Amino acid sequence: MKIGRSSIAFLVVAMVLVVFTGSITAKDKIVIGLSEPSAGWPYISAYIRAFEAEAAKLRNVSVITLSADADIQKQANDIEDLISRKVDVLLVCSLDGTAVVPSLARAHAAGIPILAVSNEPSEAGQKFIKGYSGPDDKEQGRIAARIMAEALGNKGNVVIVEGTPGQSTTLARTAGFREELAKIAPNIKILAAQPANWDPAKAKAVAEAFLTRFGTQLDGIFSQDDNTAAAIGEVVRDSGIDKKIIIVGTGGSKNGINAIRTGLIYGTMMQSPSIDAKQGLELALKIVRGESLPQRRNIIPMPIVTPKNANEYEGEW
Repeated sequence: MKIGRSSIAFLVVAMVLVVFTGSITAKDKIVIGLSEPSAGWPYISAYIRAFEAEAAKLRNVSVITLSADADIQKQANDIEDLISRKVDVLLVCSLDGTAVVPSLARAHAAGIPILAVSNEPSEAGQKFIKGYSGPDDKEQGRIAARIMAEALGNKGNVVIVEGTPGQSTTLARTAGFREELAKIAPNIKILAAQPANWDPAKAKAVAEAFLTRFGTQLDGIFSQDDNTAAAIGEVVRDSGIDKKIIIVGTGGSKNGINAIRTGLIYGTMMQSPSIDAKQGLELALKIVRGESLPQRRNIIPMPIVTPKNANEYEGEW
């Protein structure tokens, strides 16, 4: 069969188009690596569900989510895995902001852009990331201080039930709380601080020890997340102490909002995992497209919730 010049030209053009289209399709397929500290934590679980649901709406985006299961070494291994898979962008919510730095350095050296999400790395890790998306933990501490100061009339004695020792979230929330109280309510004295590892059962034990130690001297408790704050509210309620002790949490969980409505705790601030996830995805895609982020630190809204407006909010986690 004889093939004319026009047919040959058509075949050549068709082959070029197939190769070109195939390369574009491959290039346009975006793979996001998401390294999380523990999928078993309620907030992180809600974040992952929201992130993956938003990504599923985009036909050219896939997500590889790995959970460190609260193990620092596993998060390092997870990030190595994502580097080996050559993801287009790496999102990291660090279990430990200092321990994660070597992993960030390796991903950066491999040419993979990094967005820190929900939890920021330490100062040493900042040079390896494109930016941050999520809550401002230090500001959360400041917000808790403002809620506490208003409820106590700017005077009294308080204690802090912290998260995990050394974790950047714990350190930032404690620092923000201390600094803001010193600034706006110097007559409020912080008597003690003790970690409870974000565990409601441990928080109850810590609260019981504080109540035994300080008794009626105690006027307020700042617990660094709502689930532990609600648990502490139960301890105070059942303690038999005949005075009002103001309990302030943070995070806006279902337990926290319900505890405000039932009077177990006084206040908190909202941290929406769905807003956090949606913003993280949007910024990750900007990075892949080579676009600049709006800011170096992109902070999600964190409105205050007290008995005055608790009915306006529903917890997501």
